[in-house]
Amino acid sequence: MSDIETEPLLRRNHVSPPPSQGHDAELLENVLHDRAVENDVLPENSTTGRNIGWTSAYILVISRVIGSGIFAMPGTVIQGVGSPGLALTLWVIGSLVAWAELAITMEYGCMLPRSGGVKVYLEYTYRRPKFLASVLVAVQAILLGFTATNTIVFAKYILFVSHKEATDFATKLLASGLLLAVTIMHSCFYKTGIWIQNLLGWIKIGLVVFMVLTGFFAVALRSDVRQVQDIQVASSAWKDLWTGSDWAWNSVSTAFFKIFYSYTGLGTVNNVLNEVKNPVRTIKTVGPAALITVCTMYLLSNVAYLAVIPLKSIKESQELVAALFFERVFGPRFGGVFLPIAVALSAAGNVMVATFSLVGSSE
Repeated sequence: MSDIETEPLLRRNHVSPPPSQGHDAELLENVLHDRAVENDVLPENSTTGRNIGWTSAYILVISRVIGSGIFAMPGTVIQGVGSPGLALTLWVIGSLVAWAELAITMEYGCMLPRSGGVKVYLEYTYRRPKFLASVLVAVQAILLGFTATNTIVFAKYILFVSHKEATDFATKLLASGLLLAVTIMHSCFYKTGIWIQNLLGWIKIGLVVFMVLTGFFAVALRSDVRQVQDIQVASSAWKDLWTGSDWAWNSVSTAFFKIFYSYTGLGTVNNVLNEVKNPVRTIKTVGPAALITVCTMYLLSNVAYLAVIPLKSIKESQELVAALFFERVFGPRFGGVFLPIAVALSAAGNVMVATFSLVGSSE
């Protein structure tokens, strides 16, 4: 019996067989290379330890998914498809498609419990040509990443609240300052950075819940509360839920793309699994919990907009539907300050989480 039949396949310090056994040596090298894949399924630990619990992982995903889009996207979707009924249906369908993507991400995450996310999964699946998956992920991150967009959004809304002119220089200066501050925070003050992004995540959830409750409160007590100004309930929007629906593929596909983009980021925790406590157990529950939360918030936000703002005004508002909402409920003075701060905080939270997860995916 030749040595190749008795040699352990996973022995790391393998001694090459004599040159006379060239065929067996080549076969053994191929087997050892294939079996090396098994090493990829072993968990890894971060040099800083596992500091992210279930709550921090949940807020990490929520902060990545919910950004400034929740204040702008509903208006553009309703304008695109023409009716509230079709818009709400697409939001539900978008959550189902997001669940399909999340299921694949969870499967890979449980099988490969290490930081890196999509980079690790593609490298594991497509091992030839070497480094192809890594290069493709790097190109995608550079060309299609939108962290810079959120820094610009943050800068413009801060300048708006400060009543300063949003010149190119001032906007880029503030955006660069935010990105620099976030980078320094995550590099030098690791635990403090996690605490701040958790705080911004909870503030973001609180803002959305406050907006939803405000909408229902304004409708329920509009005749008794004087502080609620200029409330016009769009009852026709509910009576004619499907009136004006545009079923053209162009309109539906464009609206669906915007909605699906709003669910991006459910697999964020996969990028930092080396730092997550009980990674396999956490990844099985964090994603579904975040998806249910986000879908509920999106639907209730749409209902709040439709309850307070007439349908015609929603279609005309486009990306400023949330501004119109707060202006109608609280008046132009408070609404003109509260909304920009809310959007700025959401954008800053997105930048922090995106930077944190990007570092994890490059490990």
